[in-house]
Amino acid sequence: MKTTNRLSLVLVFLLFFVITTSFSQQTHYITLHVNTEQINSQNELETCYFTSESPDGQVITSSGNIQEFTTVVNAGDTIVWRGQSSNDPDNHTVNISSINYHGGDNVFDQNVLNGNGGSPEEVVGVVKVGTNGQTEKYAIKFKVFNNGNQNGGTFNIDPKISVQP
Repeated sequence: MKTTNRLSLVLVFLLFFVITTSFSQQTHYITLHVNTEQINSQNELETCYFTSESPDGQVITSSGNIQEFTTVVNAGDTIVWRGQSSNDPDNHTVNISSINYHGGDNVFDQNVLNGNGGSPEEVVGVVKVGTNGQTEKYAIKFKVFNNGNQNGGTFNIDPKISVQP
């Protein structure tokens, strides 16, 4: 009888451990770095780059075509998009106004994730459960402010999110 109780206790512990680690949600931070002095509607891809910080602290920086930049996440994870001036972060602001579904699989609960209205404005999204193995192409819509004055209109860049299988 004692062996059965111990075995049951071990099985319950293992089941709890597997469930907890399988469904733990993590937060990923994607930062859009913008040369706020030089950006215009003809050079937005050349004046920007991404960094992505994973929950374990690893930072990945985009290289090459930033529209091919892919952030790898798990279903249930939270993603925070934020902007930052690469040349004058104290006086220039990059507001991420929305994340819009653009193609592939839609890994969020809606087509448009709107900004929080803050300054700088950020967008937060949670990856749907059941999207394992899916990839979404999305548009980041952002605005640039230099010393409080808007520089240009709304800019767009189309990176990707890939949900691990």
